[in-house]
Amino acid sequence: MKIINKETRSATCGLKKDLQPTRKQTYSDNTLSQKEKQLVRRFDGKPVGYIEDGILKKRVQASKHMLRIPRGWAWDKDILEEAVAEGILKTEIFDTEREVAYSANIQDILEKGQEVNRGYGLQIVLHLYLWKKKKQKINEIQPMLRLI
Repeated sequence: MKIINKETRSATCGLKKDLQPTRKQTYSDNTLSQKEKQLVRRFDGKPVGYIEDGILKKRVQASKHMLRIPRGWAWDKDILEEAVAEGILKTEIFDTEREVAYSANIQDILEKGQEVNRGYGLQIVLHLYLWKKKKQKINEIQPMLRLI
């Protein structure tokens, strides 16, 4: 995402027993191109997704990353808010195990989602039944950067 002039944000990380605010992270300027994939990183610098064709995307394994209670998919709240500020309106999560793409409007996630913090910073989870599902073969999806 494009971040103008260096900005900072803080969040929490660590185990539940260790939920202390971390020091603020600083990000350098990035450029956003509608034709190129752009890596999206969370507050600690770990890559968690990418932007492609104006859509915020990530590839995950449902057995590891889908929330069980409440049942749904989650994004970092800061990442969603930055995406909206950049004019990105849609997100897509691709489950590599079942080869299913889940899509939703980011505004719906922000309005209808539930805030959770389970040791990885503040996230918003949207219940599974509110996502649109589409079966896709893994070879129909362009290969993602190996960092994610």
